[in-house]
Amino acid sequence: TSQGVYALVSNLGSLLARMVLQPLEEVTFARFSRLAAASAASAAPGGAPAGADEATLRELQLLLRGTSLFGLVLLSFGPPYSWLLLRLLYGPVWAASEAPQLLSLYCAAVCAMALNGVSEAYVQASAPPPELRRIAAATTAIAFVYGGAALAGVRLLRTSGLVLANVLNLGLRTALSYRYIGRAAAARAPGAPLRLAPAPAVLAAFALSAAATNATALWLGAPDSLSPSSHAAHVVVGVACLGGVVAAVVAGEPELAGALLGAVRRRHGRED
Repeated sequence: TSQGVYALVSNLGSLLARMVLQPLEEVTFARFSRLAAASAASAAPGGAPAGADEATLRELQLLLRGTSLFGLVLLSFGPPYSWLLLRLLYGPVWAASEAPQLLSLYCAAVCAMALNGVSEAYVQASAPPPELRRIAAATTAIAFVYGGAALAGVRLLRTSGLVLANVLNLGLRTALSYRYIGRAAAARAPGAPLRLAPAPAVLAAFALSAAATNATALWLGAPDSLSPSSHAAHVVVGVACLGGVVAAVVAGEPELAGALLGAVRRRHGRED
């Protein structure tokens, strides 16, 4: 049934959210709470350095661009491999249902969750109480929009409409957070550049990868193709495209690539 398909897909998405997004949001909130306190202390003699706001802004930009990369990986590689993933995990019955289509849409929802979670964590950690009250009022209005969109979506598109309504809800909340980030950056670090999206070359690499993997999904990875070699070739194309994306990130986002590599090394150091 549609409810069963939605439960399966949402469970997969919630697993990813619990393992990756929730810890990231908690770390983001704790980190920027400390930085906000240090920035406030800079107003007093002997407090934090005058460049604390610029450093905070630079760190936020890196974090949001890194989160964007996570979302773009899901958007580019999730839809063309949804059917194959469900076929391997749950068998041909689920793969032949509407689950692959719904999982493809849910990739956009998880991407929106990631951007919304990190940006809202920053806002909650750094915004003053009057601004938080205004944001809460706007979020309440967005909730009414989401309710209407969810009712219309379920009526027109069933479970797919519900997922799309959730994407709309998260997108509006993310836009609200980004609006505050832009205003706060202009006020606290005037003249400092603000770049929250990955470099154009990186975006182009993702676009080309999405086009290539979706094309090979129709040719090699289609559900009516029962040849294991065809599906293996489809996976090889995906791996090659992912390698191209990594190369584009290293070349186009060297600071972000260095930060990600440093985080991996620190994590392995703690495990050792």
